[in-house]
Amino acid sequence: MQSIIQLFTVLHAVSTATAFSAPTPTTTSSAPWQSFLDSLFPSNAATNALTTRRLELKQQLTTECRQNAGRSTPEIRQRIESIMEQLAPLNPTSETATSALLKRRWIVEWTSEKEINFFLEKGISEEITQTIGGDVLENYIPFVKGGGFGVTGQISVDEESEGLLRTNFKFLNANLDVGRWGDYNFPPVGKGWFDTIYLDEGLRIDTNSREDILICRVDGS
Repeated sequence: MQSIIQLFTVLHAVSTATAFSAPTPTTTSSAPWQSFLDSLFPSNAATNALTTRRLELKQQLTTECRQNAGRSTPEIRQRIESIMEQLAPLNPTSETATSALLKRRWIVEWTSEKEINFFLEKGISEEITQTIGGDVLENYIPFVKGGGFGVTGQISVDEESEGLLRTNFKFLNANLDVGRWGDYNFPPVGKGWFDTIYLDEGLRIDTNSREDILICRVDGS
């Protein structure tokens, strides 16, 4: 901050000296250092406009997701991707794969993953969660009539990914709880990665190695 103040002082002195020694200009223009300072300290109006636009897009996305929960047709996906493409550049969180905001319990708002949508569309489950904590990821599908299906895996940040958006995962265990009919464990069921292209205090948007989309809200929001 001290260096910026010094730079401002020097530039101000230069512009003042120039103003006294040069002939009166016929047109008025900003000092040569003004654009530089404006880039360091953006106006409140510009900041407010970005915030407003972000909130508008988030509301559009949430509405589209909730109207189509459990369904993913090409038309639905196209509408959702269109909003995602506008929202991603407004992502307020850098290096999302390393952010503490990622380590939460999330509720799935919408996904293109057909395996998950099967449980929602058939009424087997009404809410699906994904919990990320430390280096562990857990997907859980609670059944309406009791029991549920869960998958647990290990995660790590892909340090070579552009912008540190990518998280690698490897599933280690799957468990099926069918109530009185028993509880069954299965061997590991896969691995891959997901890119968190948008992340804030309440919303998360992922694309993954299967070319699927996952949109989640924070549990309780």
